Amino acid sequence: MVAIATNKGSLGIPDVLIQAVVRNAERCADIAGASLVAIFPGELVSLPKAFLLEFSAILQLGMWERQGLRQFLPADIPSFLDSARQLGQRARKGSGEFEGANAAPLSRQVLQTWIDHFAWEGPDLLQAEIVVGEVDDEDGFADLLAGFIWEHCRESSLFRADQQD
Repeated sequence: MVAIATNKGSLGIPDVLIQAVVRNAERCADIAGASLVAIFPGELVSLPKAFLLEFSAILQLGMWERQGLRQFLPADIPSFLDSARQLGQRARKGSGEFEGANAAPLSRQVLQTWIDHFAWEGPDLLQAEIVVGEVDDEDGFADLLAGFIWEHCRESSLFRADQQD
């Protein structure tokens, strides 16, 4: 547990959350890096850190939308296209747009959405984003989850006998 001092006292952040955020950041950085290499093949480019954070957040939104998860996102999250247009408008204004404490607001919003609405271990355990929400019928959900796990257990190394220690 990491304790962070705030103006309202100490805030404890569990290690599992810190580790999940680090893994998510690494995945997002890999995707952003690969995208930039595809956009600027063989070129050396220098971009502001906040621009890269915003670019990565936009790519995350795009992935969620392509996976059909848009309907599960909070209403205040902008679409991939809207956020890409906004980033382009900011970039045309110059690097000063990406300076200061609030230089990457979309990045913060997307990370908070991921923390609040997604299963942190989903990408690592199942190679999939899993949206977590309220469950009205717990028994029905348990049956559905058990069926899903049974149907897909042979696809995961977690359940394969040849991968067990």
